[in-house]
Amino acid sequence: MTSAFNVLRQNEVALQSSTHSDIYTEIAQAIVRHQALRDLDRFGEILKERPLHKKGLATFFGTIWAFFKDIPGGIATLGVRLTDDWIREDTWNATAKAAYVLYASVDEYGLQQHHKRMLPSHHQMFKELTSHLGLDDADLFDRSNVLPEGRALGNLTHRLYRSESIGEALGFHLASEMTSSREFQYFLSGFQAHAGHYGLKDEDDPVLAFFQVHCEVEPMHVSTGRDILISYLERDARIGTQGMAGAIAFMDGFGAMFAALNKALTD
Repeated sequence: MTSAFNVLRQNEVALQSSTHSDIYTEIAQAIVRHQALRDLDRFGEILKERPLHKKGLATFFGTIWAFFKDIPGGIATLGVRLTDDWIREDTWNATAKAAYVLYASVDEYGLQQHHKRMLPSHHQMFKELTSHLGLDDADLFDRSNVLPEGRALGNLTHRLYRSESIGEALGFHLASEMTSSREFQYFLSGFQAHAGHYGLKDEDDPVLAFFQVHCEVEPMHVSTGRDILISYLERDARIGTQGMAGAIAFMDGFGAMFAALNKALTD
């Protein structure tokens, strides 16, 4: 397989010769062509083929928690960074620009119906599901249950959203949102396929809300992630190289995590 360095170099050359109207498409195509999605597809097959028992469940949820825990705070932080960046040259629209990223935080933090009541956050839904499956904090935080690739992707998530260039953060965010819809569809269908084993009342058991809500909201998150990236490309098309680098960084880490999970759950 072509090295990550060569892929980035090829993408950089292509982006330099593109107009801003083409660059988003090139980044999105790089995401959907990445080997990571084949690794994710295989993971979906594994979940459907047979149910996970205690060790497999602990490995799966412990590993994805090491990554997932950093998503909500990362999105919120990126929203602040976008506001600070835009306010210098587009004062009255800066917060509106940031809203395209913060829209995802509405779901992550359980704010969809804030005018009526606070809903469970995604972290709380995760905890409800794992508790139902018999996993406690000791299982989820036991380093023997957390694959190094999950910790690496979590560390990368924390850093890319907060510390790297805004272009890289936006590319990283787009890749994260584009993969989530497919990812959580696999999670949901895999657990539904073995509802009895997992102690579910039926395929629509509310305890699966952590999976179900992502299937519902991710298409809109992809749309808003696309729109804010395009806004930046219209301002300065050179940011496309950063966006591509961030997207590939996510996909490399994401693919490594699912390749490692596939191996751990089939050995």
